[in-house]
Amino acid sequence: MPTVATASNQLSGHPSPYLALHADDPVHWKSWQADVFAEARASNRLVLVSVGYFSCHWCHVMQQQSYQDDETAEFLNRNYVSVKVDRELEPDLDQRLISFVEQLRGVAGWPLNVFITPDGYPLTGFTYLPRDDFLRLIQHLDGEWKQNHLALSASAREFFELGLQHSDGMVENKTISAAALVDTFVAHAMRNADDLQGGFGDTSKFPNVPQLNALLDSLTLTDTTNPEVADFIQLSLEMMASRNLNDHINGGFFRYTTDPDWHTPHFEKMLYDNALLSALYLKAHRVWPGQGYATIALQTLDFVELQLKHPQGGYMSSLSAVDRDNREGGAYLWSHEQLARRLDATELAQLKQYWVQAPVAGGLLLRPASAAENAAQSIVNHNIQRKLQATGARSMPVDDKRLASWNAMMLNALTLATDSDPRFAGRAQTLYRDIRELFIVDDTLVRFAGNADIAAAVFEDYAYTANAFLHYGLRFENPQAIELARRLSERAQRIFLRSERWQEKAQPLIPIAPGKWVIEDLVFYSPMALWLEVALTVPQLDSTIRSSASAMLQRVTRDMVDRPYYHGSLIMLRADNPG
Repeated sequence: MPTVATASNQLSGHPSPYLALHADDPVHWKSWQADVFAEARASNRLVLVSVGYFSCHWCHVMQQQSYQDDETAEFLNRNYVSVKVDRELEPDLDQRLISFVEQLRGVAGWPLNVFITPDGYPLTGFTYLPRDDFLRLIQHLDGEWKQNHLALSASAREFFELGLQHSDGMVENKTISAAALVDTFVAHAMRNADDLQGGFGDTSKFPNVPQLNALLDSLTLTDTTNPEVADFIQLSLEMMASRNLNDHINGGFFRYTTDPDWHTPHFEKMLYDNALLSALYLKAHRVWPGQGYATIALQTLDFVELQLKHPQGGYMSSLSAVDRDNREGGAYLWSHEQLARRLDATELAQLKQYWVQAPVAGGLLLRPASAAENAAQSIVNHNIQRKLQATGARSMPVDDKRLASWNAMMLNALTLATDSDPRFAGRAQTLYRDIRELFIVDDTLVRFAGNADIAAAVFEDYAYTANAFLHYGLRFENPQAIELARRLSERAQRIFLRSERWQEKAQPLIPIAPGKWVIEDLVFYSPMALWLEVALTVPQLDSTIRSSASAMLQRVTRDMVDRPYYHGSLIMLRADNPG
């Protein structure tokens, strides 16, 4: 075998806090770059691509168990080219590998570990494994590769090419009306709805903002409101805000709960969740004023301002799920002894009367027992909250990356908030200026502020930023912002649209599918739907691009018909802009 070129861990001093966490691992980590595959081909080794993110609890666990283990690291260094990826810097790669592992295993998540052939085709992958299982797997896989690398390489390529044969195709859209697609979306969404506890599904519970937003939009498309849909949306909004998805002491929403009851949160707090949820509650306030939705949104935005505002402009990415003592959710959990040290006897009695003390692994989670408080109870709750605040939450490690699309989500939320409270106008105007200074260079977007060479901007960045600039410009009558939205949307079309299909990244390092006719909603809104809104709205857009956008809006794919739940944004936009 040729001499192995890599001789050290290359992540020291990396500007990504997640990658910097792995700088002291004995694994010889490389970052995601073209020379990874040159080295793999020269030494005929598989590439281990390990994907995670700073605030991920199980990513920390696997690091401690496996990647900081000398025996495991020595085997990896000798037999693999090992690459660490921050999923937030390479969202296109992350989604490509998540899809692969979902096909292979049925489920996927983080930490995500995928073995890729020197030609760039995923061979196998998995999520968290305990140290002994992981070591056995890499030993077995290495033996198989050394004996059968030609067959395994061909198999990986065939699996990829077979998937292309089943890529989503267009259907004859003249037979499917916009109204019919809306009805199909609503029916599928309500089939997944938990009409007892809100949200979707019956296992873990995520906010699923794109789906809730599309259902909310569906209520305004006809003169007759669907009471079942309206009740479900309001139930979901109430449960997310009143249960433990929401941090009732320190503010902000967690990423999801591990159970269907909104009881036990997964303790990371992401900028994008809090921005998207704030905007959703503000939209709900417009439909149902007087329900407290605006208050929830504004409190959430205040949390972001307090704990995620970057001192040099813009907003940081997340707060970790583990505290500095490596305790999951450590800052948010209380013992009876801690409460007794913070509160006097009267307050402890009031806490018992007015608050739910919910036991979870590691301590107690606290939340008010009822949202319908009288004035006296509200004062009591506020006093208790104030006394318990500021102990732990600010000690949670922060991922201080500033990402273009996530800051654009925040700008959109702040712009909406100005209608409810004028103090948010100044924050919106400041963030608009920050985004222009941090993320835009000659009409070209930078994904990671201050680190243009670390990660290229993706379609998501362009679509979200252009869309946020459009709404900001309309709200504040700022023609410069609207003009920037136009220029960014035109540039996005030139960079990411190939043969009428959208690519998420301009120059991927590994083979990818030809692109997508339509892009679905996932955790975020479809960037294609946001781009289309800009392209159909901004003045003076290139006429060829506007014509292409108008035609694109009428696309219907087999996936939209079969799985409309994942296409609500595009379906609602189409219904609102009949062609």
